[in-house]
Amino acid sequence: MASTPLTSTAEEKRAALRARLSSVAARDETAERYRRHANPYIARMLDGLGIDVHYVRGQGTRLYDGAGNEYLDFAGAYGALPFGHNPPEMWKAISAVRDSGEPSITLPSVLGASALLAERLAAVAPGHLDQVWQCNSGAEAVEAALKLARAATGRRLVVSTRNSFHGKTLGALSATGRPRYQTPFGAPSAGFHHIAFGDPEALRQIFGEHPEDIAAFIVEPVQGEGGIVPAPPGYLATARELCTRYGAKLIVDEVQTGLGRTGRLFACEHHDVVPDIMPLAKALGGGMVPIGAVVFGQDSLTEDFGLRHTSTFGGNAFCSRVGVGAVELLTADDQALVRQVARRGDHLLAGLREVASRHPELVADVRGQGLLLGVQLSDDPDLHARQGLFRSLADQEGLAGFLCGYLLRNEGIRLAPAYFANSVLRVEPPLNVTEADCDTLLGALDRGLDVIERGDSARFFAHLLPASERPAPAASPEEDASAAPRPTRLRPREGEPRWAFIAHPTDLASYESYDGRLGLPGEQVRVLFDRMNQCRNVDTAAAMLVGRCRVETDTGESSYGEVFALPYGAQRLLDMPSAQSTALVQEAVDDAVARGAQLVGLGAYTSVITANATALRDVPVPVTTGNAYTVAAAVDGLEEAARQQDIELGEACCVVLGGAGAIGLASSLLLSEKVGRLVLVGNPAHRARSERRLAAALESVVGHLMEADDAPHAGALARSVRTRASSGASARAIAADLVEQGLLTASVDAEAVLPAGDLVLAATSTPDQLIQPELVRRDAAVCDVSQPPNVGPRLKAARPDLRVVAGGLVQLPGGRDLGVDFGVPSGVTYACTAETMVLAHRLHDPVVSHGDKLSVDLVRMLRDEARKLGYRLYLPTDTDHQRQGGSHA
Repeated sequence: MASTPLTSTAEEKRAALRARLSSVAARDETAERYRRHANPYIARMLDGLGIDVHYVRGQGTRLYDGAGNEYLDFAGAYGALPFGHNPPEMWKAISAVRDSGEPSITLPSVLGASALLAERLAAVAPGHLDQVWQCNSGAEAVEAALKLARAATGRRLVVSTRNSFHGKTLGALSATGRPRYQTPFGAPSAGFHHIAFGDPEALRQIFGEHPEDIAAFIVEPVQGEGGIVPAPPGYLATARELCTRYGAKLIVDEVQTGLGRTGRLFACEHHDVVPDIMPLAKALGGGMVPIGAVVFGQDSLTEDFGLRHTSTFGGNAFCSRVGVGAVELLTADDQALVRQVARRGDHLLAGLREVASRHPELVADVRGQGLLLGVQLSDDPDLHARQGLFRSLADQEGLAGFLCGYLLRNEGIRLAPAYFANSVLRVEPPLNVTEADCDTLLGALDRGLDVIERGDSARFFAHLLPASERPAPAASPEEDASAAPRPTRLRPREGEPRWAFIAHPTDLASYESYDGRLGLPGEQVRVLFDRMNQCRNVDTAAAMLVGRCRVETDTGESSYGEVFALPYGAQRLLDMPSAQSTALVQEAVDDAVARGAQLVGLGAYTSVITANATALRDVPVPVTTGNAYTVAAAVDGLEEAARQQDIELGEACCVVLGGAGAIGLASSLLLSEKVGRLVLVGNPAHRARSERRLAAALESVVGHLMEADDAPHAGALARSVRTRASSGASARAIAADLVEQGLLTASVDAEAVLPAGDLVLAATSTPDQLIQPELVRRDAAVCDVSQPPNVGPRLKAARPDLRVVAGGLVQLPGGRDLGVDFGVPSGVTYACTAETMVLAHRLHDPVVSHGDKLSVDLVRMLRDEARKLGYRLYLPTDTDHQRQGGSHA
């Protein structure tokens, strides 16, 4: 929407940003140490979600931080806490190792503790599985399972399912069915194929296509990271039958589900299926040590595996003794604890479904087995109507993660979202969780969902702000129950033109307008955005959906649009390396196209940082910058302001800030036809470059006037050019002559030339408020199309003699409300957004604003098209509730 920055160096911007961020929240020493030396990416994510707690003590299902706050743990270390934190039985096993003096790592030798654990596992494993190989983790167990299958069958092809998770080592990751987690690491390796989970026909098809190639089919009985999705009835039985028929190994990955998690010792028992190979881990360590194992039958064991797949730490006595203790505890009293898990799981599942029934639109599904349950939140942004943050998080499947932060900080409940299904809350407490603990969770979750359903974003996100900046408590649920608007679902009609618009918050006021129910000043909303940006992962879209709308024109046509906002302010985008900021816009454009957009519009700095869309690559639909119609609206707005101020255009001096940029130059060409004098102002931060661009701009103005048709209202500048052109002088010579006479001026000193302007047009992309009250001529007309605005609130208050217009605003056809909060009055939008809407009706003959040079003919064409469709210049009166500039656009 705007042209070139005028002030402030990049280093100054970075310094200001660092100073601001340093005051957002002080990190404690441990968190800072973790961020600096352990994993800065995870640290940022934890901080962004508000789950960056350092726990100093744990007992059973409870955790405690350094301040003594208590948390009920329903995350359960993703299933690795079968008996809760610090179970005394496991400490007893550990103490026994210490007291006995048994050596832990003695390879090569006969490993007594490892042999005992293998015997105990073989005794309880299903069917003929009587061989056990030990390792240190679930991923290693899966690696061993794959090697077992390949060695036993002499084949190489491994079939797994989409959205599965089998670990993060290269082989396990190759079996994992999530491409965005594989690609950065060169996975999958050759010999892996992924099919749909739970689809027996897909299984039959792959075996039919590769009857003699498949070494193994590996599958989770409940997809954990994929969203807590149990295998449908009969699916594992079909897999068993096909593997047997075609001589492949069935690997049932029980790393998370095994050892009691689903209410049976092994989840495959629910299906009456005996696998050939079964990886285990998590619960096997009793919540105390890292350990994994693979249980398999002798028909899967080969000499190659037995002699060539070993582990330095696998089978060590210390972990093996703890593993023995865990198995004994799980199998004691005829598996009493496992049977209790089944009962507790039924109680919790019923309770979660009852909670879901009270929030039928917000909760899409509740599913799972035993104490591995998932609560899937709806990803429909329309459920949240105008609630900006809730709407955007729902669309990006990010709401569950922030609900985890809310529950942790407000209810003392610890949950986690599923790894690959971010809209799913994973409910996975220790196996010995009590019924009272379950009821505590249910009550807290019900209250948390109620906060979201009421749209109470102020309450929901308050914990992410520094304590000193948190708003006062919101109204009680009873008082606030009617506050949220009723959801309105909007979908595209068949054959309806579809467009998307991508922008970002431009100033503090636009942050504030993003979600009115936050009740926070813009600076605090920006703090929220900064923290939320820290949570982006590879599955999160670059831009947030902030609204959907339908535009109906005066000609009876309609278009459907989706509006997106990058979660970064203008300053942040300017401070980023250009490749990074361009990549963000590219990703946002690609996502919009993938959602069905046939035309994409850029707003605010999204056009600036992509060199007016020229830096975008391989976009299969037209992309428009919005600059052409912004020029039309800016010129119309300035002329109308001049009329109201009784300024005679033909003799007036017009100062254009950002005059060498795309919008400023095109506006200058049109204004030059009518004004008496023209002053173009450039960026002082890059003086030499600005002076070259301004000199070229002056010559362009003269060239334009030399070719323009005679007009009855031509100003002194245009008349002078035509007089000189009649003598055959060149554009350059005429420009030099006009500069000498003061009719045409170029400057990089805004303060020096602003006092001369009867008319002032601001078309920059600087975040600074350049137009100060003391600089503007009395009774002048000012039009500001810059984003962020160059006009601050002080100007209008201090200078009532001026006519100040927040330029680039247009009235929508019929004054219809879009239902998208741009921080402007109802029925009004920005010209750059309107350009996208107008051009959506020209998909048969696309014409867009693109690049640094804007055609005056395009500007005029868009102005005419917009008028035909019902768009009108918007000029607020002094009594209108109108913010001067500032929006997502």
